[in-house]
Amino acid sequence: MELLTSILVATALAAGPTAPSPEALAAVVAPSDRMDARALDERTRLSANFPNERHRLYASESAAHGRWDDALRQFRLAARYADKYSQHRISLMYWHGVGVERDPALAYAWADLAAERMYPSFVVLREKMWLELDSEQRARALREGASLYAQYGDQVAKPRLAAEIMRQNTQITGSRVGYTDGRLYVHAPGPGAYGMGDSMGGFDLRPMYQPWRLDPERYWAVEDAIWKEGAVEVGPARKTRARDGSGD
Repeated sequence: MELLTSILVATALAAGPTAPSPEALAAVVAPSDRMDARALDERTRLSANFPNERHRLYASESAAHGRWDDALRQFRLAARYADKYSQHRISLMYWHGVGVERDPALAYAWADLAAERMYPSFVVLREKMWLELDSEQRARALREGASLYAQYGDQVAKPRLAAEIMRQNTQITGSRVGYTDGRLYVHAPGPGAYGMGDSMGGFDLRPMYQPWRLDPERYWAVEDAIWKEGAVEVGPARKTRARDGSGD
């Protein structure tokens, strides 16, 4: 009997989490995940020098197509660079059991990390989650949170992103004798170029090199202003039906 139980447990673990319900998907998938090819291309170019933005973008694309293993992996990579939105998305995946086994305690730990800078919407969601946890889950959430902060908290994650931002400052396209004139537009030749037709257009790189994006402190100041004053997509922290049919 014990052998049979072990086999069943191992089989269940190998199979991974079951398919999420439509309600869970609705709470986890963000409207901004869905983008056409042109928007994806533009956002990919703009995020090229920012690993937090780049991995967040890849995660959103995977989420839009239901590739949850990759979405979680990419959100985790973005989270290493102090990306609070990615930390928030991970918390929702664990809360609703999308792509992972549902784990309210771990979901709260990620939600607490996402609310580290006290962005109002993230704080509200964190508090809603806390109210749904029992005493054992709360104790475990605090233990999980300490481990997450050691890897993803601003104290260790912001320096990672700052190093990437400072590194890109040495790679800006421009004249080596001082002439840039604020022009960072790259023309891209197409199949008909070189005397056989028109080019395929070009890319305006100026948004990549806005002054605030080249200074870590200004970058985070802009992020803080957006998240504290702008609109944020936050799904409700509601209970979902457990595997055994319990819950409400």
